[in-house]
Amino acid sequence: MNSNQFVSFKVNGNEVTLPALPKRTLLHALREELNLTGSKQACDNEGFCGACTVIVDGSARPSCRISLEQIAGCEIETIEGLAHNGELHPLQKTFVLEHVSQCGYATPGQIMSAKALLDRNPNPTREEASEALRYNISRCSAGYRAPEAITKAAAVLRGDITLDWDKSTDAHERNAVSKVTGAIKYTDDLAFPGMLFGRVKRSDFPHAVIEKIDKKTAQQMPGVIAVITAEDVPGQKLYGLLKPDQPVFCDTLVLTVGDALALVVADSFEHAEAALEKISVTYKPLPVVSDPRQSLLPGSHQLHPATEEFKANGNVNRHVKIRKGDIEEGFKLSDFIIEGDYTTPFQEHAYEELECSIGLPEGEGVVVYCGSQGPVFDRAQIAAAIGIPENLVRVAHMPVGGGFGGKEDVSTQIQAGLAAYLLKRPVKVRFSRAESLSTHHKRHAEFMHYKTGVTKDGRVIALEAHIVGDTGAYASTGEAVLFRSATFAGGPYEIPHVKVDAFAVYTNNITCGAFRGFGSPQPCFAAEIQMEKLAHKIGMDPIEFRLKNALTMGSSTITGSIINEEVGDGIRQCIEAVRDALKKSLSPILKSGEKLGIGIAASYKNVGLGSGIPDNVGAKLSLQENGTFLLRLGATDLGQGSTETFLNIASEILCVPRSNIYLHMGDTRDDPQAGMTTASRITFVAGNAVVIVSKMLLEQIQAYVHNQWQVPLDLIAFHDGYVIRKDTQDTLITLSQLAQAKGFNSVAQTVYEAPKTQPMPEWASPVPNNTDLASNNLHFAYSFGAQGVVLTVNELTGVIKTHRVIAALDCGRALNRPGAEGQIEGGVIQGLGFALSEHFTMKNCRPEVTSLSNLGLLLTPDLPVVEAILIEQPHPTGPLGAKGMGELPLSATGPAVANALYDAIGVWVHDLPITPEKVLAALHAKKMGTPENLSNRKGI
Repeated sequence: MNSNQFVSFKVNGNEVTLPALPKRTLLHALREELNLTGSKQACDNEGFCGACTVIVDGSARPSCRISLEQIAGCEIETIEGLAHNGELHPLQKTFVLEHVSQCGYATPGQIMSAKALLDRNPNPTREEASEALRYNISRCSAGYRAPEAITKAAAVLRGDITLDWDKSTDAHERNAVSKVTGAIKYTDDLAFPGMLFGRVKRSDFPHAVIEKIDKKTAQQMPGVIAVITAEDVPGQKLYGLLKPDQPVFCDTLVLTVGDALALVVADSFEHAEAALEKISVTYKPLPVVSDPRQSLLPGSHQLHPATEEFKANGNVNRHVKIRKGDIEEGFKLSDFIIEGDYTTPFQEHAYEELECSIGLPEGEGVVVYCGSQGPVFDRAQIAAAIGIPENLVRVAHMPVGGGFGGKEDVSTQIQAGLAAYLLKRPVKVRFSRAESLSTHHKRHAEFMHYKTGVTKDGRVIALEAHIVGDTGAYASTGEAVLFRSATFAGGPYEIPHVKVDAFAVYTNNITCGAFRGFGSPQPCFAAEIQMEKLAHKIGMDPIEFRLKNALTMGSSTITGSIINEEVGDGIRQCIEAVRDALKKSLSPILKSGEKLGIGIAASYKNVGLGSGIPDNVGAKLSLQENGTFLLRLGATDLGQGSTETFLNIASEILCVPRSNIYLHMGDTRDDPQAGMTTASRITFVAGNAVVIVSKMLLEQIQAYVHNQWQVPLDLIAFHDGYVIRKDTQDTLITLSQLAQAKGFNSVAQTVYEAPKTQPMPEWASPVPNNTDLASNNLHFAYSFGAQGVVLTVNELTGVIKTHRVIAALDCGRALNRPGAEGQIEGGVIQGLGFALSEHFTMKNCRPEVTSLSNLGLLLTPDLPVVEAILIEQPHPTGPLGAKGMGELPLSATGPAVANALYDAIGVWVHDLPITPEKVLAALHAKKMGTPENLSNRKGI
């Protein structure tokens, strides 16, 4: 079939005829020609991610791997065709009722794979349902929950059960319904008249001088509108979240592979891609710095100018020091001392949605559509690069297909906004998956040396830790990440004598920044293995040892913050809940060569920014003329469930159904500011803003009704769109009429200020009396957690199989229980990947991983049972008692796995991920009699 021919096929029962153009995939045709955007692009046409899954003649297939020539005469089913006459398919309903979707990006593909299964197998087991989703990647709890939804839908289709669903459910769950139908629109699903398309030319070298960039040939390529380089940037040439140090486009020097050199804007992505190859760049390679430990040494090649603080070494982004008590005295008092070296690797976020932004010219400024964790921060950086006031830049927040910290930094936003501003036309800039993997920031790889002292009766009294984090080529949030690594280096325990030094260090590796846990999973791995070793050394049960040292009311953290009712106290309850659940857990049946292991680990994490940083969020609530409520917030929902949380808060206070409340979030022009969605702060800070604004509007309604009808305030209620008198059920006025009533103020607006905190002093010498520490309120709240892991390990192969993970987390009050449990499940799955299989490796500062398929991500059939336990202790100043906990669930998983491994076969692995090769090496070392890194004080 040649390019002059057409191909006909059916899509959702409708006949379609399209030109059979070369290299055009079915996915491209569905999205670009037929506007069926429920099928998503999440890989580079590998067919591995499953986001584009459709059904072709009864079989689930990745539409990105199918050319139009292959489907002549075929029947195609997409997510848009599942509902009939407004009635959702049972799969769509069970996905809603089982709360499968979080961000929702992977949901259509999962449902289509599930439908293909049910079409051929009406009674699948959970294992068969899991296997059907093997190539539907999910980075959250969706992969874990989907099999249950599939088997339940099968039961509905067989007529075995019915679902509790009616038309009111559609309205009540409209956010989830938009995800299971493919109706929700992400940035790449948008199209505008006259839109252009941008692709970025990137550096091939990790460190080099740029001698020349020749773009003349590229400018003459077919379809090319412009090639934008550094000389075309009218404003600030550098950008960055905490400090502007990364070039919008490099013109003299590159510091890492993937540095942006030019933006080609053309009439199609294909033409832009072709022109990239015609940009000629001449480099003079420079020495690379690949190891942050070497980067710290005198004489190492300097990647950034020396600062006032680090006059001798420009490779240090930040040095965080913690001094508590007298470390030398602490070790003198210790009966046993244990030292160990630990490493954790880079980790890729692997969110399904590729980075994408669309810039549109608007008046003297621009509008940028994008999914982001911090629209106001995006706006500031876009405006600075263009050189215009921030009020001329509007960031219109779109639904986000996964974030996990990876969308705190800008990616395509500046490029799309700048191009739209310069060319006065809409411009879409989108990463490929290979581009995303090689450019967006990762979790910091960290190198940690720990030295811990304990008394014979089981008191941990001294901790010395040296932590080096690879922050890559640019600052990003590196200094803040290593600050968290330092402040949580001791775990949720009271330790009187502490010395911690943590360094964020520049290298020529990929820039590292925010990732779920934000610097706390790395030291948790080291600290919790140290705790396990200490317990074994003194002959105490590891759980009882942790309980004995756990923070409790009146305890002080390693930074000197005092645990009290204001910040929370939940670690003991979490450890005890895991202990009790482990006692009830059934042991798996062991196969030949397998040994059973059980391990535990504990962790904690700040809620909110803390450290003296002002933390506030605005909210606006109005009664609309149609009788519904409109809530506006600047916060963003990345799939963590904050949308449902805010609706639940407003619904509870206003006493109206959630279906009567609409929520708009994240638009820098139309919504109040909320800062960054980070640090588990949104539930607490934005939730409190919703509480306040809901009470304000309720009081305004009650005051007006009371004045008009002299009804006592406590007898005023809402019912089915009416304001009624509770005792008589008399209708007083409709909400619609009230919204338009003369003299009634239908709008309430507020800004909530979080409790004040204090910066952490960095003492250069011991503080024997710690008199200042007691007033050092570093954070206004903490979340606490503990995990227990049940696994088996094959001593012949080194293969670890995780059977069950029990995770207990202190959440204050669970305002959105399914969402909170989903956060735990998804976090545990990410934590297991970090612990066992994920590998984003660099060689000579060049990424070795270029696709999702070789990242080592856990697939749905690999997942263990995850038992989520919510410890509810209402927080005194949290919204209706709630507090955030979304960052914490993955921190304890890695060390719990390592401790369970030791329990099974008596070996330690100090380096993540714990691969079969490392297990076998540890067993060999044990067999050869390599001494364990345990010693008493006299041997140090």
